[in-house]
Parts: sequence; structure tokens; C-alpha cells
Amino acid sequence: MRSRTWITGQCWLYCLRPQVPVMWIGPVWAEGQQAGLYACEGCVQTLNGLIRTALHRRDRAPAR
Repeated sequence: MRSRTWITGQCWLYCLRPQVPVMWIGPVWAEGQQAGLYACEGCVQTLNGLIRTALHRRDRAPAR
């Protein structure tokens, strides 16, 4: 895992804003090729909220 170093670049996640502080959050694959996914703080927070909600729902789901 790479360190959480902020650089100036384009957010690739939700807002797509150019020239903002972004950090690498992981690799993504498209059409058989890999690229680094960079996101700004706001989009990382949004993603973290979505993940927390999904995990909460999963943990509260009845056992099958």
C-alpha cells in the first residue's frame, strides 16, 4: 500500500475537479489495463460514508 501523500492533480472519483489536492486510493482496472485512482478529500469522505453504510447494512442483515 502506498502512503497517503497528497499531490496536486485531477480528482478521478466523483467531482472530477482539476488541480486540487488528491491522494492515491488504489488501482483501478479498465479494458485489461491498470491505472492509479486519485481522489480529493471530499470524494474520499463520500466514498468512506458509502462504505460505512454498506458495511452497516451487511452487518445488520439477517443470517441466511
